[in-house]
Amino acid sequence: MDTEELKRVVGAAGFIFRGSIHGERKLESPPLPKDAGEVVAARIEEVIRSTPVLRGLAGREALVVTKHSATLRQLRNPILFTECLSLGEVLLLREIGHVESSHEVSRQVAETIREVAELPLRARVAAADLIVEAEVVDSRPLERPFPPRSEHDPAWSIARVTVTAVLKGRKPKAEIEVLFASSDDIVWFRSPKLRDGASGILLLIHLKEDEIPKHVPRSAYQATDPLDFLPIDRRGEIERLVERDRGGR
Repeated sequence: MDTEELKRVVGAAGFIFRGSIHGERKLESPPLPKDAGEVVAARIEEVIRSTPVLRGLAGREALVVTKHSATLRQLRNPILFTECLSLGEVLLLREIGHVESSHEVSRQVAETIREVAELPLRARVAAADLIVEAEVVDSRPLERPFPPRSEHDPAWSIARVTVTAVLKGRKPKAEIEVLFASSDDIVWFRSPKLRDGASGILLLIHLKEDEIPKHVPRSAYQATDPLDFLPIDRRGEIERLVERDRGGR
């Protein structure tokens, strides 16, 4: 499997494990469409990547829907890239891809998983106008329109922030102001909440001219994405991505 194909299957797979294929099935498969493929039994030896719900499945048997059953049965210790179709008494998975496990292949898979997982943060670092280590001095809500323009009104607030280190961009001459959404609405509940005294790494973008709320200075920044406010212990990771972004230009 080449690098690009490996990235594709890692990106598509919600559950990746190293396992073994059994010749006989002990579990009964639920009805499947005729063109779905064959169902094979696999023992999950090691969970490599999963959702929290699937994390503790090592040692359990699963049924895997595959169109490569003959190939899988010939592999001694395959790594399977799958998606979960059914979670319950019978764990039913659909195969997206597979490779034979080895020390080198396992290393490549682990590295690809790391790269794919950090893609959203890489994009956010690349888009940021300013990345700083900072502390919130104070924050205040902005005047809200009544009635709200949307049921998902962000409830804009503005935070006054002191910068202790700059990781990307020019160092501000003084404190900066950052617009954030204080709403707990489903659209905004994961958005950063810059409360008084909060500290961390801020990934900031300039406000767009046509999106500046009333009473917000044009020099203010915005932090609304869940990745825009990160713990200080992730500074090394951010610095590495900043350097990588600089090197790609």
